[in-house]
Amino acid sequence: MKYLILLLTGLVTVNSYADVDTSDLAMPDETIEAPALNIEGQVKAKAEVIAPIEEKKIVVTEVKKPLSPSERLRLRRQQLEVRNRIMVEKKMEQIRWQQEIALAKKLEESMNQTIQAIDIK
Repeated sequence: MKYLILLLTGLVTVNSYADVDTSDLAMPDETIEAPALNIEGQVKAKAEVIAPIEEKKIVVTEVKKPLSPSERLRLRRQQLEVRNRIMVEKKMEQIRWQQEIALAKKLEESMNQTIQAIDIK
């Protein structure tokens, strides 16, 4: 039994090393040329792109010091003001929607009464 398990393990190990053809894979610095598609799905020839000359840029980073308690409080108040404004706008939209539904119901009732009055005559 042990011999069979060792033999199967050896076969799996031998078969797991397969030759892989990497000739179709692009290198990291290369790009794969493909025609571009527009929204309608029509194939367009890819336009040549002239690579700009890279300029050296100096990046200046500011060291942020920890905020003082008053600054943290000010930032928190600003966040709360934004959150409250959003909640008020949502509530106003909800009230407007309820009033619009109520007005539509009244209008429908009025129109039904008018139609009934016309049908009775």
